[in-house]
Amino acid sequence: MKLEEYKKIVNKNSGKEDKFKNVFISFIIGGFMGLLCQMFCTFLNKEIGIKIEDASMYTTIMLIVVSSIFTGFGFFDKVVSFAKCGLIVPTTGFAHAMTSAAMDHKSEGIIKGIGSNMFKLAGSIIIYGIIVAFFLALIKGVI
Repeated sequence: MKLEEYKKIVNKNSGKEDKFKNVFISFIIGGFMGLLCQMFCTFLNKEIGIKIEDASMYTTIMLIVVSSIFTGFGFFDKVVSFAKCGLIVPTTGFAHAMTSAAMDHKSEGIIKGIGSNMFKLAGSIIIYGIIVAFFLALIKGVI
């Protein structure tokens, strides 16, 4: 089969995505997640009396833990198939990338499987984040 024939078959059998609908859903879900996180952060700050800096940290930790648990139970992928980038772009997507990479190799053991593959997808994000943070700290220290 030639490449052109294959492309025709793929185009014929694959559904068209409604890009506007996907963007709208992502915007609504991402905004709703931001609202929930802000409400949780405000609750920790106002009702429990935690400083806003610490409440923000606890909110981020909560996002990471919940998305990792959802990934572990296989629920996160089902939610993302509906929510699109509304969930995969923020902190939840980062936690999902780390957890799913670790789970893919859990049969190889804790060190050779989970430990060595956990940062496979997210490692470059961590490295470049550290490098950029270092240079921004240098710039802030100079100015």
